[in-house]
Amino acid sequence: MEPQLPTIKNVFVNETDDDDRPALSSHALAALKEFLEEQRQSPANHETAENGEGTLEPESEVDLVTEDWRLSQFWYDPETARTLSQEVLSLCSHSNCEVACIACPTLYAYLKKIDPNISVQLLEYDKRFEQYGSDFTFYDYNQPKDLPLELKHTYQVVIADPPYLSKECLEKVT
Repeated sequence: MEPQLPTIKNVFVNETDDDDRPALSSHALAALKEFLEEQRQSPANHETAENGEGTLEPESEVDLVTEDWRLSQFWYDPETARTLSQEVLSLCSHSNCEVACIACPTLYAYLKKIDPNISVQLLEYDKRFEQYGSDFTFYDYNQPKDLPLELKHTYQVVIADPPYLSKECLEKVT
């Protein structure tokens, strides 16, 4: 039988003094609970949009994964995604238009929803998007030139939504 280690009480912390205990504000606690509930319901990762009659319908033939704030991911709302998609499609007036979406998976999903035949490549750091198959290319803004040769000088339309609004990040992405 192995000897048991004695239990040692931390004598440096006054266990009865609640003033020194870290605590979340009620607002922060509510936000944390909401976040954890969203994470718990992760099978409901599919984005929805109103169909004009006030009811919701599935928005994607190309599924979105849950945004991950730790990767500085924040998806576009449906109106923004539709507006950007329409702008991209208006720029692609000819049939051989190649589109690159750098760090904007919501735009990729909406473009595919609106026009499943559009040639669009998602360049993204989050490998969960590998589910998009050959439309996905791993992209790290810290290594912006580390792209497969076949992707270089290929695209007529490039949309970038860098993960951070810093001069360094913007310079590397552009």
